[in-house]
Parts: sequence; C-alpha cells; structure tokens
Amino acid sequence: MTKRLTLFASIILIISIFLTYFAVQYHRFLITPLSKTQTIHYIFEPGSSVHRLVDDLQAQGFIKHPRLFFLLAYLKGATNKLKTGEYLFEPGITPDQLLAQMLAGNVILHRFTIVEGWTFQQVITALNSLPYVKHTLNQISPEQVLANIGLPPENPEGLFYPATYYFSLGAKDTDLLKWSYQLLEKRLKQAWSTRETGLSYKTSYDALIAASLVEKETAIPKERPMIAGVIARRLKKGIPLQIDASIIYGLGSHYTGKLTIDDLRKDTPYNTYTRRGLPPTPIAIPSLNSIDAVLHPDHSQNLYFVAKGNGSHQFSSNLIEHNRAVQIYQLDAHYPYIKKRVKNCQWYLSQSMKALLCRLNEGGFH
Repeated sequence: MTKRLTLFASIILIISIFLTYFAVQYHRFLITPLSKTQTIHYIFEPGSSVHRLVDDLQAQGFIKHPRLFFLLAYLKGATNKLKTGEYLFEPGITPDQLLAQMLAGNVILHRFTIVEGWTFQQVITALNSLPYVKHTLNQISPEQVLANIGLPPENPEGLFYPATYYFSLGAKDTDLLKWSYQLLEKRLKQAWSTRETGLSYKTSYDALIAASLVEKETAIPKERPMIAGVIARRLKKGIPLQIDASIIYGLGSHYTGKLTIDDLRKDTPYNTYTRRGLPPTPIAIPSLNSIDAVLHPDHSQNLYFVAKGNGSHQFSSNLIEHNRAVQIYQLDAHYPYIKKRVKNCQWYLSQSMKALLCRLNEGGFH
C-alpha cells in the first residue's frame, strides 16, 4: 500500500512538473512577440486555414512553436473564424494579439477619393488606375457601368458622392461605385427634405443639376448661395442661364481650352445660351455645400455675375451694372489696348455673365 502511494505520488509529481513546465512554456509563448523589430505583412486569402497561416508564418521564421499556436487558436475558437484579407502586424505583436486582430478582421484599408467637381469620366479613370481592387469596368460604356451596379442605364454624370472611401484588398470597383451612389442618394434626400419653399426645382435631381453648375462656377464657399440665387431667379424669370461651364461640358472633346463666339452659338443640349432652363443632366459631381446652396439660395436681386480674375465674382442686379463690371474685370483688366482698336471689334451683348464679347478682325480674342 505504501509503495502504491509512493508510486502515485511520484506520478502526480511528474505530471505536476510537466504541467508546470508546459504552463511556463505556454505563457512564454503567449507573451513573446512574433517579431520585435519587423512588421509582418500577410494576406489571408479566401479558403485559407489556420494550418496555412501557421505554415506561412513558420516558413518566414515568425512562429517557432506551431503546436502551441494551434492550441491557442483552438482555445480562442479561431480555427474556422479568421477573417480573410490583407493584414499588417506591427513589430511586437504576440500570437494572441495576432489571432485577435484576425478574428476582428482588422485588415489594411486602402483609400479611394472622389473629388468635388469631377466628371464621371474622371471617376472611372481614377478607379481604373486604382490598385488593390478587382477591375470589372474597363472598356464598357457609362450606361453599362450603371447596369453593372444595378442601376437603370441612364446618364451617370453627377450620381456619385465626393468623399474618401476605404476598402480592403479584393473589393470590386463596382462596390466602390455602389457605396458612392448610395451615399449621394442619402445626402441628397436629406438636403431635399430641408429645402426652401418656392424653388423652381421639381425634383431632387433638378437640384443636383443646378448644384453641379454652382460647383463648376466657383470654389469660394460664400459665393455658392449667391450663384445659386442667380440661377434660381433666372429660372423663375425664364432667362437663359448662360453658364459657360455647361457649354464647355456640352462641347466635350471639341472644347479647345477657350470659349469662342462659335462655341456660344453651337447648339447642344448643354448650351445654356441657346436653350432655356437647366441642362438635361449634371455636368459634374457637386459638393454637399453646392447642393445646400441650391436648396437655400441667397435672396438678393442679382441676375448676373462676372469673374474678377482672382477666383471671385462681381454680382449685379441689372444689365447696366453687369456691363460696367465686364468692362472693369474683363476688358480693361485683360485687354487694355481694346479702346485703341474699337473700330475693328464686333460687340456682343447678352444677359449673361459674359455680357460683352469682342473679337478682333486679325484673329482677335475671346
């Protein structure tokens, strides 16, 4: 009996020593960084397993005790729950912290920014050159792009919200466009619900069109409600909007970088000199500030504005004041020699931001 007790005690002692040793080793494993100085970049692809993770990290020299890592993964319930994606593990990360990060799916997020004032083509160009995404939109028409993201095949101009979007490795380009479109719908709906009464816009899409005109006309926040006010009053009075940016958009690749008399006369759906009302679609992506400005325009009597040449504009309530502003900020400022050659000039008056145009017989200016 005594011998049995002694044997039993010895076994218990051996087991205790083993368990103590194992506990010490396991604790040391848990608190020991996989790398003290090196950042670990790892892509956990769909269909991968903990075994693949351990094999890869062991091959790179980061895991020295694979069995202990398997045990840790089992105890944390992480065997089949690790999130796929691209990870960056900072120096000093422990096995426990690594699994916690992968369980939470804290992957590397890449950025894609849609800029205020961009056209749809600029969005697609930037998207097609973006790394880390799955490209599916190359060499297809704008209408097909919309169809690929589940929208009616219409003109996509202005239908995406300007913001920075974060995505993980492997996201589709269509996913980014869907997020952007959904965000625009949300922001536009919110803004439309707070609009002033008495505006000429029948739908939120009309307001979006007007906001794109404001966006392209000024980058100065305080001027946006003022330009929006001019647009609103001209719409009510039935006066052509005469927005140069809309004409330029309608010219497309035929625009040479400088508007000419012929450009102003060329009738396109976007020529707001030859056609009354709003153009058929937005001409760019408006900011939320421009949308808000259109839905809350200023209440002055201004009907005209002209660029001063420094990014700002001079606003006028009547054509006489406007012509004077054009003389000061356009003709006298940019063409001081015009008075000496006025006999060789052809003058064009219109109720517009560009009320006075002149072209010299010898080639002239625009």
